[in-house]
Amino acid sequence: MRVQIKYFIFLTLGFTFIFFKGTALESYFCESDKCTNLSSRICTKYLIWTVTQIRKSQCFLKCLSHECQAVFYNEITQTCQGHSSVLTVQDDCRDEDGTKYYQKCTGKRPHNCTEIFCSGQHTTGIYTIYPTDDSNGVSVRCDMDTDGGGWTVFQRRVDGSVDFNRPWADYKLGFGNADSEYWLGLYNINKLTSQGNVKLRVDLFTPQPPERSAYAVYSSFKVGDENSSYLLAVTGYSGSAGDSLKYQNNMKFTTKDKDNDLRNFNCAIEFFGGWWYSDCHACNLNGLYGSVEYGKGLNWISLSGLGVSMKFVEMKLK
Repeated sequence: MRVQIKYFIFLTLGFTFIFFKGTALESYFCESDKCTNLSSRICTKYLIWTVTQIRKSQCFLKCLSHECQAVFYNEITQTCQGHSSVLTVQDDCRDEDGTKYYQKCTGKRPHNCTEIFCSGQHTTGIYTIYPTDDSNGVSVRCDMDTDGGGWTVFQRRVDGSVDFNRPWADYKLGFGNADSEYWLGLYNINKLTSQGNVKLRVDLFTPQPPERSAYAVYSSFKVGDENSSYLLAVTGYSGSAGDSLKYQNNMKFTTKDKDNDLRNFNCAIEFFGGWWYSDCHACNLNGLYGSVEYGKGLNWISLSGLGVSMKFVEMKLK
């Protein structure tokens, strides 16, 4: 009986080795050579162990058995480093020739579109993200084409099919459809902007005449939690649209049923959408789609004034 048990264990281990050897094992990991600032780099932020004189397949097996989320493997020195979390482009890294970065791609719960991009998925479309480790999945549009890809779209206006004149609860939890128009929700935006240094990009397209595209990028973007009324902090403008969002900086979020603006009336009621209104706005991207009435449309004052409503808007972060 003992011989049979030993033989069974031997066979099991043998099959396990065969399963994890070669292509089957490597398919369990994604090489993140497309992710800016990670290819051929070594990073220490989440380092949990280092092993030298080890083959790449052994490096992967060690990661699987020790519950790490990513590895750096140096093919020249045969050095393997295990990491407790997936790295992002904001993490502090240094160059080291011969090093490649791999992360688990089976069973992984991506926090944002940057992590999805780094896993090797580079097609713009609808994906599921998990803004926190314990959160339910949320459908978002990932822009994998613009400015290096990996952008998580949290607001989108394309045709006026979704009503954005909504109460606080809707703006907190999100609404609409990621295939067309939607708002991801202040709760999720807060979680996404709490993951480190986050950039904001706003893409705009004006209606005729004349149609033209423009963009605004902010190097630092953060939305506070509900206790702060989702306070907006945005700085570091660059782009072609002009900096119309600076007027809303350091403002709380206002909806038609929760007035946090600086006016003696509710700006959200006056201008038909929840927003970081001050006194009241220089941009109003959640306003009334297509409206040319002063200040009520999808306005961006430095691009087209307050009498033109944008034909297309995407707000996205990474």
